[in-house]
Amino acid sequence: MKKKILFQLIFILCFSISALSQNLTSKEKINENRDANMQIMDDFQYLENLQNDSVQNWFKQHNNRARYLLNNISGRNEFVKKFIEFEKRKSFSVTLLYITENNSFYYLKGTEADKSDKLYLKKRGEKEILLFDSANYKKETGNVFTISYLKPSWDESKIALSFTKNGEEIGEIAFVDVKNKVLLPTIITNCWPSEIGGINWLPDDSGIIYVNIPIVDTKKANYLLDTESVIYKIGDDSSKHVVIFSKINNPDLNISRADFPTIKKINLKDKYILGALAGAATYLDYYYADIGDLQSQKINWKQLYTKSDGILDPIILKDELYCISSNEASNFKIIKTKFSNLNFKNPEVIVKENTHETIDEFIINSDGLFYTTKKNGVEAKLYFVKNKKVKHIDLPVKAGDISLSTNNKYSKDLWVTTSGWLNPKRKFSYKVDKNKFIEDNTSPVVQYPEFSDFTVEEIEIASHDGILIPVTIIYNKKLKHDKKNYIMMDGYGSYGISKTPRFQPIILTWVMNGGVYIIPHVRGGGEKGDSWHEDGFKKNKPNTWKDFIATAEYLIINNITTKDRIAILSGSAGGILVGRAMTERPDLFKVMICYDGYLNPLRIDKAPNGPNNMKELGDPSINEEFNLLAEIDSFNHLQKGINYPACLISVGMNDARVAPWMSAKFVAKLESIKSSKNEILFVVNYDAGHGINSSNLQLYNDYADEFAFAFWQMGHPKFKLSKENYKIRE
Repeated sequence: MKKKILFQLIFILCFSISALSQNLTSKEKINENRDANMQIMDDFQYLENLQNDSVQNWFKQHNNRARYLLNNISGRNEFVKKFIEFEKRKSFSVTLLYITENNSFYYLKGTEADKSDKLYLKKRGEKEILLFDSANYKKETGNVFTISYLKPSWDESKIALSFTKNGEEIGEIAFVDVKNKVLLPTIITNCWPSEIGGINWLPDDSGIIYVNIPIVDTKKANYLLDTESVIYKIGDDSSKHVVIFSKINNPDLNISRADFPTIKKINLKDKYILGALAGAATYLDYYYADIGDLQSQKINWKQLYTKSDGILDPIILKDELYCISSNEASNFKIIKTKFSNLNFKNPEVIVKENTHETIDEFIINSDGLFYTTKKNGVEAKLYFVKNKKVKHIDLPVKAGDISLSTNNKYSKDLWVTTSGWLNPKRKFSYKVDKNKFIEDNTSPVVQYPEFSDFTVEEIEIASHDGILIPVTIIYNKKLKHDKKNYIMMDGYGSYGISKTPRFQPIILTWVMNGGVYIIPHVRGGGEKGDSWHEDGFKKNKPNTWKDFIATAEYLIINNITTKDRIAILSGSAGGILVGRAMTERPDLFKVMICYDGYLNPLRIDKAPNGPNNMKELGDPSINEEFNLLAEIDSFNHLQKGINYPACLISVGMNDARVAPWMSAKFVAKLESIKSSKNEILFVVNYDAGHGINSSNLQLYNDYADEFAFAFWQMGHPKFKLSKENYKIRE
């Protein structure tokens, strides 16, 4: 009886979706053609109207069908159970750790029994103190809030917290009175500290600096435009603030509506403050002003450098400015110049470019300058510089990634955090005078014996043009080159962002089930320096998916797998990677999985957050860039008569970064031209955004869907629907 009901439900869902799609399509067809030399057809723009009831029904019916099928794949729920089991091994988890200059530790702590974010304070040698439980924040609303950012005041009497609800990212700021452990009545809305600008306390602790977002409604045309850095004074009405850095407030500065004018981290001992025009770009325009100007209503901003100077990560030290530079140094160098005589053309070079390693980050404390490098984005090293002498520091563990932090650049404090594909994150305090690492025990150490037989191989393969592409292969040591391996290829390749080695038990469950997890470090990322990004940027963007395709071909040629056992996975701007790989070589892949993806970038000017992303992807109002956007548009490249891979496409309806309709249009067009029996599923998460603030359980279910779907479509015996179900599904 149960099987019979399942057959009927799947049949009804398929019939309903087909009828609804035909009804919608008959209502409106819009053709888009902005280039006389290019015919751009778009019959699915009706799906861009997310307020339309018929469109919402289309989303809901697709999600209902997808959820029903995914929930009935054998083995899917075992993934979720395993992920939860991994989580239970941690007696507690610590996030958002902030160490003050007084060595006070502020952090969020959660346990398996109680998953709400709890804010704690711990001073060395003392017991931790619970300051606030996020479960009590606006409890009467029934919404689930998470803490996404925290910043203690200089005197540590108050803490500014950013709260977001139901998987959203844009949220609000509230304040905790540390002594009395109570929430102050003020709540500031229209802000996104975890992503845009953070929070800076004023030198006298009288208020904060944050970025105000005038329009936070994704349905409005000015969403995320005309943002402004403002000062809010504690005790004032939450709507009262003073603008200190914005396009409107500073018309003499070259600020666009899509820029995010932000104030960088302030240090009380610095003479200057720095302002940046942030956004979806590697290099930014920077300005500076006297820190004393914060006491006035008007800050005298001066140009520090422009994005064309190729400068990154400025650090102020008295009258000097230290930076990373790509000027005639694709792998980067560290330079120094004086505020009294700024010179970025011929600065003093502190660390020269290394042709074999890229400089990843640097930090300064009273002992000197520390910096990290990576080879191919996956092999990390730590160095120390003093009196122009460079010394390599041996780490206590092998690291694929190293991050550095200090609670005060004028002190000796230095924190070194390491991680790797198979090595959990570990945090150490480093004493340079003793050359000694002391491990921090704030977070518990967890063992994963399931991964003891896993190994990582870092190789390079030749792409379509002969350029060597770094490729990470994670597999069980018992792997056989018998063409029977289930492959998951995971990539990104945009914004100069590298796929950094970090320990993720979730993705290692793919290997536990007999799979091989592969990360091609494609062009457009930053694994091989500044030129690696440029070689996958705008006119060079095709290299991104061609590198991906070359990796798949390598796996087949070397008898690791076949085209029927390759799944590809990515999201956000990585949607361009998997979408165009699939449309250019549909014969090469069995499964394509895309979450929150940029699958229709040609319509970027109609999308929320589109103007910001144009910096990386292109502006359709510029004829040349319109053509570039058409080339990277996966929706635009879908053609009739092609047997495309099975697809699992998912979106979060609260996504503040990528419009859900981009994925919906891709699915609708693919369904309309479908000429194969390969499955097309569209999952809609109504309480999720871009995945950044999703709950652990939401993430577990997302990965379970993706892995179970891929294994099912590739014929893994553990993951399947019954034979009868498969027939009725068609």
